[in-house]
Amino acid sequence: MKFKLEHYFLAAGTIIVVISLYLSYTSSLARAIRNGELINGLVLGTDYVDYSRHSDTLVFANYTPAKRFLNIISIPRDTHFCPQGYHFQRINEIYAYHYRMKKNDFLACQEVRRGVEQLFGNRVTIPYYIQFDYTSFRQIIDLLGGITIDVDEPMHYDDAAGNLHIHFEPGQHRLNGQRALEYVRYRGKAGDIGRVFRQQQFLKAALSRLKNPIVLLRLPEIVRVMSKEIKTNLTFWDLLSGVLEFKDLRAKDIRLAQLPGTPKTDYWEIDAENCAGLLDKIFPSSNTVTSSGPKIRVEVWNASGKNKLAEKINWVLRQQGYDVIEWGTFSVRQKKTLIKDLTGDLRSAQRIAEILNCGEVITRYDTKRFIDISVTLGEDCAIDEK
Repeated sequence: MKFKLEHYFLAAGTIIVVISLYLSYTSSLARAIRNGELINGLVLGTDYVDYSRHSDTLVFANYTPAKRFLNIISIPRDTHFCPQGYHFQRINEIYAYHYRMKKNDFLACQEVRRGVEQLFGNRVTIPYYIQFDYTSFRQIIDLLGGITIDVDEPMHYDDAAGNLHIHFEPGQHRLNGQRALEYVRYRGKAGDIGRVFRQQQFLKAALSRLKNPIVLLRLPEIVRVMSKEIKTNLTFWDLLSGVLEFKDLRAKDIRLAQLPGTPKTDYWEIDAENCAGLLDKIFPSSNTVTSSGPKIRVEVWNASGKNKLAEKINWVLRQQGYDVIEWGTFSVRQKKTLIKDLTGDLRSAQRIAEILNCGEVITRYDTKRFIDISVTLGEDCAIDEK
């Protein structure tokens, strides 16, 4: 039998498909997803300062494939952390120190991974990491076609020496890679905590963008650029499996949390008790308390500028079975309603957002306040106008 050219192309294509399926099937991340195993990883954002590399953003991610639920814990870069044998005082100095010693991104990422495990009391094993620098971040966002973000207040910052100029007016913005980088780097009056909140909103919007059909067409190029430009211990097939898994993730199945703690002078001082409680919610054991009582305790604060709105919402929530134990007027007016889950009961906080038909839900674990959910009503709350 004489083979034609198209037969060779068909055979080559078949071999490529078979190899691709084999590599995808043997991918450690794909296997973990297939088996429903918990997946833990770190996302690091780095920059260059004074000819060195620093970790500017640090995020712990935990994914449960069986429930398709993603936990995000942002770790402020000024978190107080001083492991034995080293002289640094902040979590972001781990990367800078080890990169300065070895000039090796992968080694520095591994040391940060070990540091976060230690920060979490060695309760969590973190096998994976992904590190973006400014260039790779801009490229990925441009390939996604940009990210749409609502800016609530003016954002203006100029640093001539660092050649950094950030200017945003309130409203909806479609951010390309460069503008997205400016948005996530901005530090306003709220400092690093405000920036953490913006970065979480941006991450949520970026994950949602994966559902866009145009992005799916660009998926091979996105994964190719990620495997080439970012630093990670994930393979090409791991990245492909992860992107395909996350494209169907629903916004309500993402918990946006922050490392529990308080600002003290130059540091974010971790609250060990609340940190342990948050980890108990993510990695429940037989000793984990799942309910704090028959009713969910709520506080409501009016930051909308609308007369007696907190009192009206108080009665609405009480009719729905919530125990509103405190309400009043907030000192600063804000545009958007913010609903804080303080005990890891994300679904109850999301239910309040549904009742109000507005509100951004975040987790800020703090059981010492004896409140389950804190609601700050913004100008977008129109329940009193119905």
